[in-house]
Amino acid sequence: MDAGPGYERVMASNRIRRAIGVVLLVASVVTACDDLPAPPPGTAASRPSAAPATQAQPPDAPAGSGPRYVAMGDSAAAAPLVPDQAQPLGCFKSTNDYPSVLARRIGAASFDDVTCSGARTEDLVSRSQTIRNGTVAPQVDAVAADTQLVTVTIGGNDVDLPKIASTCRRTSLDVAPCAPGLVADGSDGGDGISQAIDAHAASWSALIDAIRDKAPTARVIVVGYGTYVRPQGCFPAEPINPVDAAYFQSKVDELDARLQQVAQQRGVDFFDSRPLTVGHDICAAPEDRYVEGFAPIHPAAPLHPNGAGAAALGSALAAYLG
Repeated sequence: MDAGPGYERVMASNRIRRAIGVVLLVASVVTACDDLPAPPPGTAASRPSAAPATQAQPPDAPAGSGPRYVAMGDSAAAAPLVPDQAQPLGCFKSTNDYPSVLARRIGAASFDDVTCSGARTEDLVSRSQTIRNGTVAPQVDAVAADTQLVTVTIGGNDVDLPKIASTCRRTSLDVAPCAPGLVADGSDGGDGISQAIDAHAASWSALIDAIRDKAPTARVIVVGYGTYVRPQGCFPAEPINPVDAAYFQSKVDELDARLQQVAQQRGVDFFDSRPLTVGHDICAAPEDRYVEGFAPIHPAAPLHPNGAGAAALGSALAAYLG
């Protein structure tokens, strides 16, 4: 894509620093070898569990050496209930969400994380979002002419995917799955989620245009949604019918495919996080999990990234930026 010269100059110097950092990190490893209230006791989230596995990462770039960075998006970016919570509290945004991890990795010269749980595209472009303790301005207001990097994760709430998925919890396979009804609940008997994805594509294009209007030379990355559940799920460990597990991940895949198409059409990057999260979905062992299930084991909201998932995505994006 067309990134401004200032962005390329900043990132080139950081590539050199990170290369040195990787060498030092490997050397040190070889030498060493000679974002809500706590759940009540007894709940899944309060039981002891192994921490999610994390891979050793190269040192962060020197603070202030990277691009001026603005992060926009919904709860998939904000990582609600992952410690620690950032202001404003009503956005349920973590100081360790993937944008924060990315900002530290690249040594952002400035960083404005305006992600907010529950956000829809209108809340990014033109509408003040209502949160528990007031309102927050449209997220695009944080983008300025000198912004050099923008990440965006949006679309899930536009098509009501989280809301619909939360109604399909099943404790018995004797209860019919949701999917057969959902594939015919739209207009003319079509799939309502698919129709909503088609209907919102133009608004996602307009969002990218709004960002580029404010920051013409910024590098814009649309960050897709991950692999939430493996084919057929893992009932009864996670209370979702195998038919519904396959259906909802197929809708995530469809949403990602359309977001990627929009990004390509508008000349910006698309980062596909699904390969990164394969094997780290809600059915993974606790120590391997990047996304929490219906009853979180690690501090995170249900069906949302945990700290390990946010760290993995932030670090992968840093590597992608080079």
